[in-house]
Amino acid sequence: MVRSLVLGVMSLFGSVAVAADWPGFRGTGDSVATGQYPTKWTATEGIAWTVNLPGYGQSAPVIWGGTVYVTAVDGAQREKGFVLALDAKTGKEQWRHALEPTQKAKWSETVSRAAPTPCADADGVYCFFEGGNLLALTHAGKVRWERSLVRDYGEFQGGHGVGSSPAQTADTLFILIDDRGPSYLLAVEKQTGKTRWKTDREARGGWSSPVVATRNGKPEIIASSAGTIIGYAADSGKPLWKLDNVVGNTIPSASVSGDRILFGGGTSRSKDAPPMGAKGNGCLRLIDADGKPGYESVWSAKLGISNYATPLAYQQVAYFVNQVGIVTAHDLQSGQELFAERIDGPCWASMIGAGDYVYFFGKDGTTSVLKAGKEFEQIASNPLWAAKSKPKSAGNESRPGAGSEYGAGETVYGVAAADGAFFVRTGTRLFRIGQ
Repeated sequence: MVRSLVLGVMSLFGSVAVAADWPGFRGTGDSVATGQYPTKWTATEGIAWTVNLPGYGQSAPVIWGGTVYVTAVDGAQREKGFVLALDAKTGKEQWRHALEPTQKAKWSETVSRAAPTPCADADGVYCFFEGGNLLALTHAGKVRWERSLVRDYGEFQGGHGVGSSPAQTADTLFILIDDRGPSYLLAVEKQTGKTRWKTDREARGGWSSPVVATRNGKPEIIASSAGTIIGYAADSGKPLWKLDNVVGNTIPSASVSGDRILFGGGTSRSKDAPPMGAKGNGCLRLIDADGKPGYESVWSAKLGISNYATPLAYQQVAYFVNQVGIVTAHDLQSGQELFAERIDGPCWASMIGAGDYVYFFGKDGTTSVLKAGKEFEQIASNPLWAAKSKPKSAGNESRPGAGSEYGAGETVYGVAAADGAFFVRTGTRLFRIGQ
């Protein structure tokens, strides 16, 4: 049953897609991997290879046909951008494409650096940079088309840069720009790079990514960001429904499980009280009311908070994790709170459900592995590195067990799962966990 659901979702990305690929942010948008994955590893055991990446990046890797794609930027003004293709089995670099981002800006620990995750399909890989560049490359590294959203629609004006990753269907990319300047949801034709439609949004600030849901066999774009959740028709950009008064959904994206939409949020950090009727974590269901597409609120979480990582629906349980590493689990159907327990630490990367387990990839390099289900049972705490010394070299290299030599100041930003292995990305390195 799980495999049939995954393959049904994968059909949105083209007829040749296979369940072993991980084609975008959170895979196909649900962070669910098929097959069996390792549950225990250490800094010196169970890590197949480690590769040093150029510059710095916060995007997650994506995987298609045995190739891992990852992006990065470099320079004091983020004046260099890179797209890398690596062999998934060996970590060997296959090709590298360099570009000059249109909008340059100083970076800091709170400003994005290659934060948007790419998309991949049978025709190639699609990459978006916070400098405004949007481009499509073949699997051999040849540029198919390139454009600048900054030149087309104006400079991005978010205080922390752009962190939103594109979503995709078989023929279209969807890009959400929510900042203090021109804000919009954009649909771009994959084959040509031309705009299909552009729907303006209220100026706001958000890092969340759009996600594709399916209603009556048709794709619908869900954007949860900075106070609202809105459903858009994928073919026209027409807003179909809207939920207001959502608190804390600036970073975590919505998560789709069938006709259910999980959204993450939490208490406001401002001194002002949240608006009356404000919602944090919760669950919606897509419905048709009087023949019109809409939604209904299924349940709201009273205590759980999502600060960074997108919620996960897995084996009928909804998982949320907050900024100090407390996991709150709810029954997906009823919303009943099942447990609230602390794991090894907070997560910036999104959690993944695979086999009988749920994986929480901690920002400090330690992965907490929970047994999937309605009771809390942590079976492993797995470090990617043990020492806190600086790297001995900055070259691009691939070697087993390299994780034990580094760790100082590293942050885990993104993860992909394919072929029984996890691909974990820090700012400067990429790991394959699983032989």
